[in-house]
Amino acid sequence: MCAKRVKQPETRLFAQRKRLRHLGEHAPKFSMGFDLGFIGENDYYLSLPFKRSLVAILLSGAFFAVFTIPLFSVGSVAFGEADESLFALIAVFFSLFWMLGWSVGVAILGLIFLAVTFGRESVRIRNNQLILRIGLPGIGIGFRFHGDVVRYFRRNKPDVIIGTSWRGDHLCFDYAGESINFGSAISAEKAEEILSVLKLAFPRHADKPMKFSTRKITEEESDKEELPNNGSESFSGIESTHWSSLSSLALIAANLIPLIGVLLLDWRIGEIMLLFWAESAVIGFYTLCKMWRIGKWSVLFYGPFFVGHYGGFMAGHLLFIYAFFGSEFTADGDLPQISQVLIDFLAMAPALIAFFLSHGISFFTNFVRRKEYLGK
Repeated sequence: MCAKRVKQPETRLFAQRKRLRHLGEHAPKFSMGFDLGFIGENDYYLSLPFKRSLVAILLSGAFFAVFTIPLFSVGSVAFGEADESLFALIAVFFSLFWMLGWSVGVAILGLIFLAVTFGRESVRIRNNQLILRIGLPGIGIGFRFHGDVVRYFRRNKPDVIIGTSWRGDHLCFDYAGESINFGSAISAEKAEEILSVLKLAFPRHADKPMKFSTRKITEEESDKEELPNNGSESFSGIESTHWSSLSSLALIAANLIPLIGVLLLDWRIGEIMLLFWAESAVIGFYTLCKMWRIGKWSVLFYGPFFVGHYGGFMAGHLLFIYAFFGSEFTADGDLPQISQVLIDFLAMAPALIAFFLSHGISFFTNFVRRKEYLGK
């Protein structure tokens, strides 16, 4: 019997994003680009006032400095002198992967420090879209909102309950029943100037909130929308993968190579373990490709974090393989030199290439063409 999934409590921001996602083509779109102030003939661009806090600048700067120290200390060890043993190589790789994972947190703290110190918000009107971005001078990230859905531009007071207290007096508008806030510490005169432009740019604007009714989505319907492929049926009516499909045949062919190695080339258990360890690297590569297909630019954050942890575990596993099966690689059973490890991998190159091609075929035919990425 299957246990019922427990629904976790949602934050206000996550719940708002989930509701806006159901707008389909009118849902807010992620936007990242250069905010240099260049505008076309029919464009409008404005850099908004940005409220700064000396306390936030000092705290974010202190956290950034403290978290940067381990990055340099581990780096000095990783790039120090090392011998030619496998243990030394794995220690270097483990340090590098750790630095990569740790650097994600350092980068986030660094961006927070730069944002609270030099950051700004901008609003741009282009092709019936309202584009809100926040970032550093010259570049920003944010969202694009369809002009046919924006309503009721106004100036708002800060509210601790809904998390706008840091903004001070700011601007907002309604988007499909949701309140979208932007700007900070905006005076009444500046707000009137900006609002007059926004109201003129979007003729469907109304001076009062508009009712936006949507059918209430049940928990079961929400689960179906988030998980379109439940494993028992294929998505969009496409038949499930058969053993005679291209991806299945490629997988079978790839696994025949190590079988031939065992039967005809006298491959031992240690070499087979090393081969399937290397296949994990191939799986990790295509996992990054899947992350890009699903999350696009968010892979810039999730990717290094994933590679840091995944690579660190792989480095440790490689050491265990040579420790457990050392007698099959070296005469004395000790850890081999790096040159011997390279020879071991060159001997398995055909099988590893076959695994790379097999997983690539599966990625393009199943994940991309059959749209397995939907709902992920």
